[in-house]
Amino acid sequence: MKLENMGNVADLREVARRRLPRPVFDFIDGAAFAEKTLRANTADFGNHKFRQRVMVDVSSRSFATTIVGQPSVMPVAISPTGLSGMLWGGGAEVLAARAARKAGVPFTLGMMSVCSLEEVSAAAGPIWFQFCMLKDRGLVKLFVERAKAAQSPVLVLTVTWPMSSRNNRLVRAGVTALPPRMSARTLLDFALRPGWVSRTLLGKPIAFNNFVGHMRGPADIGSIVAQLDNSATWKDVEWLRSLWPHKLIVKGIGDPEDARLAFDSGADAISVSNHGGNQIDDAPSSISLLPLIMDAVGGRGEVLLDGGVRSGQDVLKALALGARACLLGRAHLYGLAAYGEAGVAKMLEIFAKEMDVTMALTGLRDVRDASRAILW
Repeated sequence: MKLENMGNVADLREVARRRLPRPVFDFIDGAAFAEKTLRANTADFGNHKFRQRVMVDVSSRSFATTIVGQPSVMPVAISPTGLSGMLWGGGAEVLAARAARKAGVPFTLGMMSVCSLEEVSAAAGPIWFQFCMLKDRGLVKLFVERAKAAQSPVLVLTVTWPMSSRNNRLVRAGVTALPPRMSARTLLDFALRPGWVSRTLLGKPIAFNNFVGHMRGPADIGSIVAQLDNSATWKDVEWLRSLWPHKLIVKGIGDPEDARLAFDSGADAISVSNHGGNQIDDAPSSISLLPLIMDAVGGRGEVLLDGGVRSGQDVLKALALGARACLLGRAHLYGLAAYGEAGVAKMLEIFAKEMDVTMALTGLRDVRDASRAILW
């Protein structure tokens, strides 16, 4: 299918599936264990229906907003994702960040990216930066200082990754590391995707460049995962807050009590998230938890949502239930893997069109006025 014929995110996903070696596709498409949480994240948006209104003047519509004070042409930001640089030429985070900048939405770089914070910032301007709490607090301090130097306006602390979970798709495929190590099976998978091989394996070397030169020992997947601190508490969030002078988002809230504790610890915003279903399985979907968490925090700060967001209609449903904006993870990965920078731009274009049409048909003129009134 041609880029101009992409109708929705599912179309981009299908092109990505055809273009990526199976282990790489399963890495971005799969999730923990039986993938129940992954499926619930998307399916549960269907529990909310729109209320169609007629004879309302919707000749002028706006979905511009701000997210933790940062302007955005629509209520979305690109979510941090690991190793997305390997999806298109080994430096794909730069491509995604450029697409986001041109579209006018924030981009978040994950600590497990192929391109470094400095490289992406130099190419796309100031970006948001994400990391997890690490055992080496000196490394955490270094990340904070690097984010300051790169003029990042927002830090995102992911709290759903105290240890690695289990992606059964990769287990069944015998993939024990990413990028995948060469075996007879992976060689065959790669041979069937020569375009990806020529762009990625023969291009920029794949490495965790936010860690290269900053860790004791090798900056490989095993060493980095070993740095994840599963002894961290809310006191550590307070400590991070004391180091960081700008906006702080705590990403990975799946319980009302944790939502309150995050704001108590100094967060400016939280993201209701179960890590895209990649960590704990058989957990509630993000959208089903959103109303409970909104009730718990009582307007103390902005609430974002990620997990299962595959359309502009999903975004509007989240806003109607109280979210300020949504973070787009897999949706942008499918576009990136399918067409590179143009694919991410197309994904954002699709979201904008879906939002615009749905706003008109529900009688909503300004996305900042979204409420339960647009839902049945």
